[in-house]
Amino acid sequence: MLKSELNRYIHDWRTRIFAILIVVIPLLDFIQVLFSQDFADFGDAQYRFNPIVASFLSGSQAEHYGQIIFVWFMPILLLGLCADRTIRDHKEQYDIAQIMRLGKKRYYLVGLMANGILTFVTTGIGLILNYLLALLVFHGGKDFLTDDLENSSTLTAELSWQYNHTVLTMLMVTVATVLLATVFAFVCYVLSLMFANYYVVYTVAFVVWFAQIISKYSTTYLMQPLIEYGLNYQIPSALIFIATSGAIIGLGYWRMVMWHGDQL
Repeated sequence: MLKSELNRYIHDWRTRIFAILIVVIPLLDFIQVLFSQDFADFGDAQYRFNPIVASFLSGSQAEHYGQIIFVWFMPILLLGLCADRTIRDHKEQYDIAQIMRLGKKRYYLVGLMANGILTFVTTGIGLILNYLLALLVFHGGKDFLTDDLENSSTLTAELSWQYNHTVLTMLMVTVATVLLATVFAFVCYVLSLMFANYYVVYTVAFVVWFAQIISKYSTTYLMQPLIEYGLNYQIPSALIFIATSGAIIGLGYWRMVMWHGDQL
């Protein structure tokens, strides 16, 4: 059933458009960063961007406008990719046929897994390709676009470790971002199941997402390297995100599987 569900998504034109968009945004961002580098200084490693600075997830360090779009509009990207497909299925009564065939529990879990796999693969491809290009083109670059290394008052032990292990840092941040997007895709899928209304689902998804990225313990701290917000901010951020997402997913399971009637 999971294979057929994935195949149904893959052959959907809307899923393909958003999948391409999620992969292309980091690649376009790389081109923008490449042209923002002063080509007169490109031959000098001292003034060439370090690959971690040139990478998509570095945010405002090198004017990564694509990263800003990716973060702020993640609910739209994930819902458009596959998470709001259940709304269309509900309108076409496809969900009723599937529940009768699979049962509510399996229908719910298969939908979660399909959304998770598509989001994980799509976001992972875009981010990995972007960083591989940064490593190739900006190889050996030493410019971090900051004076943190010379400023002992801002250079914490955590930040120093990141500057000394940039590849490992990017690997950790990339994994965290992909997992975060995957979990939020679960949330968007559950919201689509519970409300089955585009306006309500998109509104609630944005409220849930924005409440977390603009808070004191912003979720964005988990998706960006070389920032001054260390583990004392990142750990609460992760816990809040996990608790909020887990509560919504759990509520969705209770309402759609354990409590709700025969129809989703």
